[in-house]
Amino acid sequence: MSAEKKNVLLFGLGAIGGFYAFILGRNENVSLSVVARSNYDSVKSNRLRIESQNHGNQTVKIDQVLKSPSESSVKFDYIVCAHKAVNPDAIPPLFQPCVDANTTFVIIQNGVGNEEPFRTSFPQNSILSCVTWVGATQTAPGLIKHTKSEDMQIGLFANPSIDGPIEQARLETFADLLKQGGTVFQVEANIQGQTVGESGVERGVESAYHADGCGYADVAAFVARSGGG
Repeated sequence: MSAEKKNVLLFGLGAIGGFYAFILGRNENVSLSVVARSNYDSVKSNRLRIESQNHGNQTVKIDQVLKSPSESSVKFDYIVCAHKAVNPDAIPPLFQPCVDANTTFVIIQNGVGNEEPFRTSFPQNSILSCVTWVGATQTAPGLIKHTKSEDMQIGLFANPSIDGPIEQARLETFADLLKQGGTVFQVEANIQGQTVGESGVERGVESAYHADGCGYADVAAFVARSGGG
């Protein structure tokens, strides 16, 4: 991988976001900023910690902790969105100050069709879709507990206005960041087929959540996905 440092913003520092902040922060060629909300004070003061059965007990390397994307003057190479898919149309405009023509969005969310609001707000930017299985919960503000469950499928939500080789290079660069972070993943040529095909699994997990009375974070941590037909 090129030694050029990549500026990465992670939005949504819950269980899934916290896990991938850890993965990305392990890479010396990443300058990582995070947007934290409910756990902002804890992460700002005490940093983000993860207790993982796969990776051990670690403190996450974060260069900048923000309350809002507008606090940063950086134009990011990658914006990783791991927030809950609630009121989705309201979120993409928040990133306007952080985006230029070279920014790629990485969507790691529960539900389907989550790319569309980003494509509407940023029609000239690349988008990567992810299907993610991670057994993680945030047991206290700024503390992530992770089991052995860890897998991701990632691919392009193709943008016809961008040359294919450019989009492929952006996908490969982000995949290399994941590889350097030591996580499990596969690059999929047809990620949309994967996300739609797995939607029944998500419904099953949500049903288990209602039956067992588990917290929402536990459900989102078990299986998060994005994509649309």
